[in-house]
Amino acid sequence: MKKLIKLMLLAVVILMTTTGCSTSTKSPEKLLTKPNYDEEKALLNSGISKVLYQNVNLIFPENLKESGKINYVDLDEDGKNEIVAFQKKEKINSDSKVGFLILREDKESYSFLEEGVVLEKGDKIEYGGFYDLDGDGSKEIIMQYKDQNDVSRLKVYSFKDNKVSEIYRLDDIFTEGNVIFKSASNLNNTSDSSSIGEIDSKKIKISYIDDDNNIDMIVLGYNSSNRKLKVSLVQFTSENALVKDVKTIDDINGISEAYITIGNISKNEKGILLDLPIGKDGVVGTEVMYIKDGKFVNVASCKDEQMKKAYYVPVGDINKDNIIDIPSISANSSSFIDKSYAYITYYQWSGSSDNNFMHIKGQSYYNYQYNFKFDIPKLMYNSLYTEQKYEGEKIQIEFKATNIRTGTLETAFTVVVKPKNGSIDDKQSLGNTKDAVRILDNEDYSYDLIINSKRILKDYSVKEDELKKSFSNVYE
Repeated sequence: MKKLIKLMLLAVVILMTTTGCSTSTKSPEKLLTKPNYDEEKALLNSGISKVLYQNVNLIFPENLKESGKINYVDLDEDGKNEIVAFQKKEKINSDSKVGFLILREDKESYSFLEEGVVLEKGDKIEYGGFYDLDGDGSKEIIMQYKDQNDVSRLKVYSFKDNKVSEIYRLDDIFTEGNVIFKSASNLNNTSDSSSIGEIDSKKIKISYIDDDNNIDMIVLGYNSSNRKLKVSLVQFTSENALVKDVKTIDDINGISEAYITIGNISKNEKGILLDLPIGKDGVVGTEVMYIKDGKFVNVASCKDEQMKKAYYVPVGDINKDNIIDIPSISANSSSFIDKSYAYITYYQWSGSSDNNFMHIKGQSYYNYQYNFKFDIPKLMYNSLYTEQKYEGEKIQIEFKATNIRTGTLETAFTVVVKPKNGSIDDKQSLGNTKDAVRILDNEDYSYDLIINSKRILKDYSVKEDELKKSFSNVYE
């Protein structure tokens, strides 16, 4: 029996912007932000909620950058989009269940499919995605959830002839060479009693990585008892899922704060970057690898000093050359104890498999508290020291370097930060600031640059104009 949901097509169009990102954050550990649920989708959300069973609510998967509560997807490539809505059922004195339901487009309304509902025993959905894994033209539904025993389960479902079937249980995927055969299971007879060995947590990323035209699934599997992480490469055919390669990384502090990035790591290689909490002191390290002939090829270890940072800072393309740069914060940096600012060095792989050399691509100073950053001149890499002073409402941040003639530490330049909501007259001069130059403005602050020692800048081959131009806000 079909329950019809009468929804205006306008509400469906809104779905095409199901997820989005906000970048207005003030924390260095949260440079990557979660999307917000758009109020404009309330109409559609309300309509679906009316046909949900009792004690069932729509929920977000944890991978909010890829999927939302409600997703507009053409699963079977028939030119018509289905709605896939993730849900959770909670009942007193009973195990909670999580899953999804599918609505089929029916002219100007959507029909609820009784054989398009999945509910698995679990507490939360860690991942929800839609990919054509085997290249048959139809998208599979991939769902990872925490079961009633707090173990991560990863399953794949197909949607054909208005019916959902479970086709893969990706439990035993951390042994190289393992083959998991496709089988369309009756959802009513499935059970999560199967063992997954010593793995209790998972994270996944799906993308085309190498040039073999097969979509790749990267799965992290974590064993909390021995703190070992396994990284699995899984590829799919029309008949099975094959574990192509597995690597193990020791001494990892969980994967709830781990991040998987897929992107160009050189001009000729697309790679995998894993930001992992390593050791017991909170340090984050970046593991870098690519795939060749179905196997992982390591470029850099998360235990390498160059790959370490005191806290998570996302990788990025700082110089817009379409190659990922890897941030590192030296163990000697004061930012290890003060997260309000940081000297961040960015590394890039040379692209040579002979030596896997990581060269410095740039170094920048970030002040998260007062929202500014600038590029450090090359000869000043790892040579600047910071001292912060206050004069009334003004903040003076002095940047010191060693005078190569005398060997003494001297102030090379100063950044003066003035709050916009204070009582300072913006034209009021500071002591010793006759050479101050306005370099930056935003809603909260104005920023002046004072050159304290032209001699030091000359000795370090610093061009004043280039230094001034390199200033920008951390948060727009």
